[in-house]
Amino acid sequence: MVEEKSKVERQRLAWMILLGSFVICMVITIAVPVTANALVQNLTESLSTFVQANQGTVGIDDTTGNRTALLAGEGGEFIEPGERVLTGDTASALIAVNPPNVEQLLARVQVFSNTDVTLMEAATPRFGVSDRLHTLTLAVDNGRIRLTVPEFGERPSLITVATPQSDIIIQTSGQYTIIVSNEETQVTVQTGRLVVLSDASQNSLSLTENQRGVVPTGSGPVGPLETDRNLLINGDFSEQLNRWTIFPWNVERADQPAGQVRVLDTGDEPRLNISRQGLGHADVLVRQSVNQDVAEVESLRLLVTFRILNQSLQVCGVLGSECPLFLRVNYVDGSGFSNTWQHGFYAVGEPIPDVQPDGCAICAMVQDTHERVTLGQEYFYDIDLAAEIARQGRVPPRFIESVILVSSGHNFEVEVVDVSLLASD
Repeated sequence: MVEEKSKVERQRLAWMILLGSFVICMVITIAVPVTANALVQNLTESLSTFVQANQGTVGIDDTTGNRTALLAGEGGEFIEPGERVLTGDTASALIAVNPPNVEQLLARVQVFSNTDVTLMEAATPRFGVSDRLHTLTLAVDNGRIRLTVPEFGERPSLITVATPQSDIIIQTSGQYTIIVSNEETQVTVQTGRLVVLSDASQNSLSLTENQRGVVPTGSGPVGPLETDRNLLINGDFSEQLNRWTIFPWNVERADQPAGQVRVLDTGDEPRLNISRQGLGHADVLVRQSVNQDVAEVESLRLLVTFRILNQSLQVCGVLGSECPLFLRVNYVDGSGFSNTWQHGFYAVGEPIPDVQPDGCAICAMVQDTHERVTLGQEYFYDIDLAAEIARQGRVPPRFIESVILVSSGHNFEVEVVDVSLLASD
C-alpha cells in the first residue's frame, strides 16, 4: 500500500514537472519573440538637432538653466530635448533636424527675432524595421518660426508645435509659418497640410495650402482665413526651373567657360545650384516675371534661403559688382517710374574702401551695403520690401515686374533653397 502511494506521488510529480516544463517552454517561445519585437519597434535614438546663429547672438539654455551664446559665423551646436533657443531684437537662428548619421533633412526651422523655442522631443526608431515615425516636438512660447518639411523619405515624420493656445500637428511636407503672442497663435500654410488643436476647446481646424488659422487665448480655432499671396510660383524649385528664365551667361574672356545653372536634390530637397570655375568675370541672371499690382497691399515680404559654397573674389570685387548672389526686384514705384532694388551677399573677405567696397559703385539701383554671410552655412533673409525701399528714401512699389537672382564673380557656387514674395492684402 505504501509502495502504491509512493508510486502515485512519483507519477504526480513527474506530470507536474512535465507540465511545468511545457508551460515554461511555451512562455519562453511566446515571450522572447514578443519582447524582441517590442524592443525592435519601440527602442529609439535621438534625432540630430543642430542650431546655428543666422544673425546676431542666439542664446541656448540647457536643461539646468545655464545659458551659452551662439554667434553668427562661429558654427553651431547640437541641442537635446529640454533645451531652449532664444533670439533677441537683432538675432535669428536656423535649426536643422536630421536622422543620426544620415544626410536627410527632416525639418528646417527658421527662428526669427524675439522668439523662444524649446525642443521637447526629437526621436527616431533605433532599428530600420520599426514601424514608428520620426517624432519632433517643439514648444513655441512666443515669437515667429517658419517650418520647412521636405518630401518624406522611407519613414514619415510626426511634427508637433505646442503653443500656449494650441497644438499644431504636421504630417505632410510643406512650408508653414507660426506666430505666437500672449493674445493668440496664428498659423499659415504656404504649402502642405496641418491640423490645429485648441487647448481651450475640443474643436480642431484643418488647414491646407494658402490657408490661415487663428487660435485666440481661451477660445477655439478660427478659420480657414485668407493668407498672404505668394507672388512667385515654384519658388522652392520643386518643379525644376519651371517659370524661371535663365539668361545667357556673360563671360568676360572668350577663352574661358561659362558656368552651370541647374536644380539639384540635396538631402531630399531641390535646390537651385549656380556654379562657375574659370578666369575673369562671369555672371548669369535667373528671372521670374511677376507682373502684379501691389498698390493696395498692406505688406510685401521678400524671403530667400540660400548658402554660398565657394567664392574666389574678396567681398564683391574691386567695384562691388561681383557678389556671388544678388537679389533683385524690378518694379514701378508710386510715382510711375521704373526702378530696381537689389541686395548683395558675400562670404569671403573684409570691405576696404576703394579696394573692396561693401556696395556696388557702378550699379544705378536702390541698394544698401552688401551683407556678409557664413561660407557654407545656410542663411535666410527676410524683409518688408516696401518698408525697406521707403527706408532708403525711395517711393515704394505699386507694381512688381520681376524677381531676379544674379550670380557673378570668377569662381563661385551658390545654392538657393527657396525664394518667396508674400503680399498681405
